[in-house]
Amino acid sequence: MGRLFSVVLAVMPVLAQAGVICTAEEQCRGDARSMCAPSSLRIELVRQGGYTRLWIDRQGPYPAEPMAGAAQHWRVAAFGGQHQLQLHAGGRFTYLGNRNKTFTGTCEGQV
Repeated sequence: MGRLFSVVLAVMPVLAQAGVICTAEEQCRGDARSMCAPSSLRIELVRQGGYTRLWIDRQGPYPAEPMAGAAQHWRVAAFGGQHQLQLHAGGRFTYLGNRNKTFTGTCEGQV
């Protein structure tokens, strides 16, 4: 059983590719917004049976809850709701992560 569970976990990020894949280009510090650096953070967003799940740099899945009144904005419950993903027009995204670090980049796919 343990081996089967390991195989399922290894395949999960591959299954997520059917949704939206976002790749960051830049990250900015939460305590100093002008301090930014290149980033390659990858976020995969997938809807599965009425639930939305995120894989963040191949870690997860993390349940994501839609933000009230925002069709393309989710809160990641696993981090006390402090982490958020927002999809923007033109395939852009913003992800608010640890210590209010902001990641921005582009997405491909459909929710």
